[in-house]
Amino acid sequence: CGRTRIDLEPLAAEVEQRLEELGLDLEVAVMGCVVNGPGEAANADIGIAGGRDCAVLFKKGEIVRKLSGDIAAELLKEIEKM
Repeated sequence: CGRTRIDLEPLAAEVEQRLEELGLDLEVAVMGCVVNGPGEAANADIGIAGGRDCAVLFKKGEIVRKLSGDIAAELLKEIEKM
């Protein structure tokens, strides 16, 4: 998507590594665009969609809240709660 605002590959790799470490069987979506991301990843247990200097956190396609700052750390905190 031309609207991608976050560096997806390192974020996805970090999330994947943490899921393995925790032994969690979750479907996590790391999407680059807030316009289509939550809808396209509606089947994911949890995920983020990047925006300009922020991201939205969603669960099962429903936006939960806006994230800013260290998006990876915030997403990982939410994953660890599941």
